[in-house]
Amino acid sequence: MTLGGLSARLPAGRGTLGETLAALEASGAVLRGTGSGRMLYRLTEVGQALGAACIEMTRVIPNEEVLNVALKKWPMLVVTLIGRGFGRFNELEAGLPGITSRALALSLKDLEAARMITRELKPGYPPTTIYTLTPLTEAIFPALDALCAAAEATAPPP
Repeated sequence: MTLGGLSARLPAGRGTLGETLAALEASGAVLRGTGSGRMLYRLTEVGQALGAACIEMTRVIPNEEVLNVALKKWPMLVVTLIGRGFGRFNELEAGLPGITSRALALSLKDLEAARMITRELKPGYPPTTIYTLTPLTEAIFPALDALCAAAEATAPPP
């Protein structure tokens, strides 16, 4: 499939898709080649296993509002960390190399607006904000965690 074909089928930005394909190629999940004068992408065996986890994830997404958040660059990684027990802003930021404070704040706002996480202010000095999954997100978390585990298994060593 071509980048244009993927872009037409998915409501995700072309830049995000390009970055994702480059990362999948680097991990060995996707092979890039040419055909009919166009750049084509195809899944490797590793990519097929990762694809199966992706299909399961798309099966459990309950509505378009969640899908729109899920297709952005950072929110589902934020959900994964929250589901794995990281509930504070600094923990989330430390657990996501490459994310900026602004991108994390925007992801948290998107997730809260989609009713995927809750934000609770704990009293104390200084007050602490804790993020937790809502029942909606707890229902999809097992598939998301399995997808992240499959992706982590394909990641090249640091």
